[in-house]
Amino acid sequence: MDAEELLRRYANGDRDFTRVDLSNANLSRTDLRGINLSRAYLDGANLMDANLSGACLVGTHFEATEMINTDLRQANLSNSHLSADLSGANLSGADLNRADLYSASLENALLIGADLSYAKLEAAIFDGANLSYANLTGSTDGHVNDAILDRTIMWDGSIGNN
Repeated sequence: MDAEELLRRYANGDRDFTRVDLSNANLSRTDLRGINLSRAYLDGANLMDANLSGACLVGTHFEATEMINTDLRQANLSNSHLSADLSGANLSGADLNRADLYSASLENALLIGADLSYAKLEAAIFDGANLSYANLTGSTDGHVNDAILDRTIMWDGSIGNN
């Protein structure tokens, strides 16, 4: 499936695009609220400034995907592979339980109230990110030194304050 077909079907009311391959697709600045892209492949895709709020992205693969300023509020990204550029993205309230964010860039991203429990955060960069009220229980240690950690539940169960 290509981007044009997905957008046409979405405009006609289709929301279930489970397991589609949209590698290298250009979906920048699109409104795909509530879409189901579970177990889809979006490797190398451009999702900059796209609206995927409330989307079901369980087990979706985002390798080298451009997701700068993408709206992922309340999206379900559990068990997803997100080695992507999520700089400035809004992931507030998103479910990232057991997601693999190895080497992801989350600089200046909003993750307020996000669930990152048991996520793989090795080499992920959170400089300037807002992780207030997020849950990092059981996740691997990511680079959060320069992140906002107000009332964040840390990997060891302690509560962050800054």
